[in-house]
Amino acid sequence: MAYSFQFRRYRLPLRAPLRTAHGAWTEREGILLRLQDATGRAGYGEIAPLPWFGTETLPAAEEICRRLGASAADEVLDAVPARFGCVRFAVAEARRQTAKLATPARLPVATLLPAGREALAALPGKLEAGYLSFKWKVAVGAVDDELGIFDDLLAALPAYARLRLDANGGWDRRQAAKWLARCAERPVEFVEQPVQPGDEAALLGLAEDYPVTLALDESVTGLASAQHWQGLGWRGVFVIKPALAGPLDELASWAATTKADLVVSSAIETALGRSAILRAVLTRPLTQRALGFGVGDIFGDRRWDGPFLGPVLDASWINAIKPEDMWTALN
Repeated sequence: MAYSFQFRRYRLPLRAPLRTAHGAWTEREGILLRLQDATGRAGYGEIAPLPWFGTETLPAAEEICRRLGASAADEVLDAVPARFGCVRFAVAEARRQTAKLATPARLPVATLLPAGREALAALPGKLEAGYLSFKWKVAVGAVDDELGIFDDLLAALPAYARLRLDANGGWDRRQAAKWLARCAERPVEFVEQPVQPGDEAALLGLAEDYPVTLALDESVTGLASAQHWQGLGWRGVFVIKPALAGPLDELASWAATTKADLVVSSAIETALGRSAILRAVLTRPLTQRALGFGVGDIFGDRRWDGPFLGPVLDASWINAIKPEDMWTALN
């Protein structure tokens, strides 16, 4: 099948800086694309690369879009190289974006707490809203300061709640060991990317030495890297950002075949890309863990954030997203 093809870049400020071990993140850049088939049916996709995370760059993705031209057939779209995972994700979802949800599934959502002591102030409201799973960014401040806040957070969490820690590779091995010793025998669901993604020996060693579940994030930008870690014998969690990892069908097939312990997470894409991912997880058995999409009001504009996403996802959130409105807003 042949499609008419269009694309438009976006550059959106975040409502508030997102603080991680990589620094403060203040804006999001990406590309929206539109495919239209011969019957006039349109589908939309989002290219939201994170080069510091290991994806293609935005200029490289834009060059691929230019080369596709004003029209492209299925075989041309299928031939986008594997290293362009963000482009391949967007193209695949645009081709089937109009598909209906097969089942009225409901899945829990983990919410993101702000870094530092602000997490303590945010926690009561999150609990009141009904969240059961919480993610806290660490390796942003001094280790001893954050360990003190960690103790305070655990004291404030009810017994039924789950806490995820995300270091974004910001610790060295000594700092990671100090944290994991503190986490042992405490209600921590997992510790995400404790050291740099290239330090395979440290990651495997820490997983072997401490009775704390570890998760890979920056280490598994795409499906090939997740398969590499499986080959190394990784028994922990894989935090996968589908917007970076290529076609969702390939991710779903891998998860089903290998029974990988998977968390599906946001790459701070707009509601257009997010809805494509969440549509997939409602119709495929990708994960049993809470979804990493409780990022709150990132852009401060409902066109780009979509409706408020609470502690449980169902089809109503996806059905409320109007991709054509976002596409028109960039005109």
